[in-house]
Amino acid sequence: MTEQDYEQWVETQRTRVERYLSAEGIYAPAVGPWPAFDLAPNFAIWAVESKLVPGKIGWWAFSGDCPTDYVSEDGGCHPRHALELLLKQWRKYVLQMKAGKQPEGASFGRGADLEELAQLLERRVLILTESLSDDSQWETA
Repeated sequence: MTEQDYEQWVETQRTRVERYLSAEGIYAPAVGPWPAFDLAPNFAIWAVESKLVPGKIGWWAFSGDCPTDYVSEDGGCHPRHALELLLKQWRKYVLQMKAGKQPEGASFGRGADLEELAQLLERRVLILTESLSDDSQWETA
């Protein structure tokens, strides 16, 4: 991926996150200009500014070759911790979807083949769990 390709990918993903968060009721989300973590062109984690405490992270958003989603910042204040929260949430979704149910707190569309989508989401969980566990992919202080 060239630098220009990367910049285009970042802009596309950032726009996707802004639109998603707005649709989820987070009005005019202040999404960071660059991902806090990425595995371009497959996955990105974005810091989103808090509405209550300007200058602080309120949410973490996720985009790429996966469902666009977000989690609330819970004090861990690191993209790796945010990914851990997301994967925990997605594992619950997978169980509910395999049972043919829309996950609580999420919607994969009326009439969607939830069992098929569960398999796709489960694959993303496995791939991202590997990334979460790989210390070489995360900057250390």
